[in-house]
Amino acid sequence: MALSRHMERARDLAERGRYTAAPNPLVGAVVVRDGEIVGEGWHERAGGPHAEVTALESAGPAAGGADLYVTLEPCNHHGKTPPCIDAILRAGIRRVVAGHLDPNPKMRGRSVEILREAGVEVEVLDDAGFEHQNEQFARSMRAGRPFVHVKLAATLDGRIAAGDGKRAWITGEPARRRVHELRAEAGAVLVGAGTARADDPLLTVRNLPQEPPPLTRVVLDPRLTLDPDGQLARTASEVPVVVFAEENADEGRAEKLRVFGVEVVAAHATDGELDLRFVLEDLDGRGIRGVLVEGGGETAGRFVAANLADKLTLFYAPTLLGAGGVPLMGSLTFDGVDGAPRFRVRSVESFGEDVALTLYPAEPERET
Repeated sequence: MALSRHMERARDLAERGRYTAAPNPLVGAVVVRDGEIVGEGWHERAGGPHAEVTALESAGPAAGGADLYVTLEPCNHHGKTPPCIDAILRAGIRRVVAGHLDPNPKMRGRSVEILREAGVEVEVLDDAGFEHQNEQFARSMRAGRPFVHVKLAATLDGRIAAGDGKRAWITGEPARRRVHELRAEAGAVLVGAGTARADDPLLTVRNLPQEPPPLTRVVLDPRLTLDPDGQLARTASEVPVVVFAEENADEGRAEKLRVFGVEVVAAHATDGELDLRFVLEDLDGRGIRGVLVEGGGETAGRFVAANLADKLTLFYAPTLLGAGGVPLMGSLTFDGVDGAPRFRVRSVESFGEDVALTLYPAEPERET
């Protein structure tokens, strides 16, 4: 079903919060009277006004008897802001068209019921495109864990680093700038201990037109090897750093990191490998809806092997490193093609000389 121009406008407005709204969903809204838009708004960041409220304030008295087009079912509960349905009823909106229901099981459809009981006409499109727009919020609400987006940069022959261990960029500046957008969109970025040691990364968002909320930076570090003098520890008081380590990790090391504001969490582990589900559940409890897994290959491979990768973005640079390079997915192995995970390509984009493939896990084939 084709969307009306008003709903398309609401969807486009929602996109304006792509890199600033985390951990909240993207929402756009327009107020329409006599076929013309008289007010519009979008949700920019957590704690700020919701899209519906901004659109209604923009419309002013013209909202009375008008239609409201909104990409997500309006909220009906007090959070950092009052319920949107209260503002809708006060404004005298006669009809609400929502792109899809809120995926939160505690709320799904409740606002629709309240508005209808108050005499407001409500139409829910249940268009899959709106849920895709809020894929990480929807996954978090339904699965009780953050949406996991795995990002890797590789050469054409699938190598993420040279065998000599020397740090060097594989992709160009346009691709690296795109990674900063992906970090802002997710709200949290995760690496393994090996990447933290080898690269001493900062893992912040830089050089975007709008200032995103502070990231949560996460390190999977079973033996607690993170350097207290490294960039992550030294900036932890400004941008949060959470390190997951084995329950019997060196307490002395932990205290050295805590001095700088690093939070050290004791996590379940088996044979030196942390329980990824425990990690994700802990992050979910912090209100984190999306995690960008940046590597390295071993860490990315573990999320894929555990069927916890909801999305992959693979950047390929037009170069080769040969057999001595570090493989894309570390030591990930499967017994034959039949047992290997399959993915579907959502998009192919160019960033300078590099190419990015965005993939999702393929749906299981149904027997016929």
